[in-house]
Amino acid sequence: MKILTISVAAYNVEKTLDKTLDSFNDSRVYDDLEVLIVDDGSKDGTRLVAEKYEAIAPQTFKYVGKENGGHGSTINKGISLATGKYFKVIDGDDWVDTDRLVDFIDKLKNLDSDMVLTNHTEVFPDHENKVCLVKGLENGREYTWKDDFDIKRVVLHTLTVKTNLLQENNVQITENCFYVDVEYVVWATFVSRTITYLDIYLYMYRLGSEDQSVNKKNMLKNIKMQEKVSYQLVRLYDKFNRSQLESNQDNTIFNTFKRSIGSTMRTYLLLNLSEAKKEIIQFDQNIKEISIFSYNRLNSDRFVRIVRFNNYSLLPIVKVLYRIWVIKYGY
Repeated sequence: MKILTISVAAYNVEKTLDKTLDSFNDSRVYDDLEVLIVDDGSKDGTRLVAEKYEAIAPQTFKYVGKENGGHGSTINKGISLATGKYFKVIDGDDWVDTDRLVDFIDKLKNLDSDMVLTNHTEVFPDHENKVCLVKGLENGREYTWKDDFDIKRVVLHTLTVKTNLLQENNVQITENCFYVDVEYVVWATFVSRTITYLDIYLYMYRLGSEDQSVNKKNMLKNIKMQEKVSYQLVRLYDKFNRSQLESNQDNTIFNTFKRSIGSTMRTYLLLNLSEAKKEIIQFDQNIKEISIFSYNRLNSDRFVRIVRFNNYSLLPIVKVLYRIWVIKYGY
């Protein structure tokens, strides 16, 4: 049995996939690593790049072709085919630190936690930022959600989870849609009961490209996809809370949930004021209709509370402040 399955979401990534796959191409991990290159109906040379590595180490690299179905469909396909004890998703324009990967897999051999969290590095064209989203978790120690610790945020780049938990719980991520990584994070948090943090900067996350879905122009173009994912998170948050989540587990899921809702509202703020107000009010009312529990819980988030204040009367001010933020920081 392989220790780790990495599912690579690959759609028209001919230019970056070689760097991604080369970061896994190390004989020290061949026997313990399964790399599923899930080609989501690419029209470029993605398949040729994947097959090059499949020829180099067929015991490790596996090309998986499929019809286009979006990022979520590549995750679903990866989960269904994975044979490793642990499962991790990596996008086809990102990569890992190879030496850290060797260290990571070596440590996984001695772990049995449901969820394993690591650090990541944001890679911009002209600089890098090392990011640690975990506080209060001792390196290498196993915790449960009942323990006292603080996870600022769980993101796709930090997350590794037991494969059988995803398969046995029939985890299915929304297809034909961007921004579904948050949905996967929420599911992984829900199905996990034990957590271990490893102080390893493993994932190299590429940022700063204009063609990324998180680029502001693309987010506005794809706003309906943001809506779709947000509504699904509302349903999941409502459903999962009926299972009596532990406090820390609830906070971790809620932090992911509220950021997605807030992100959708902020994308609307890129529209002209009258249109932004109309869309935000409708979006917020739709949340209320889907789940009054989730709607009320969102009042604990400061940004949402300000947006809703006095029948959304502060939106003009919020819009101006957000525009200044975007100009200054670019996100």
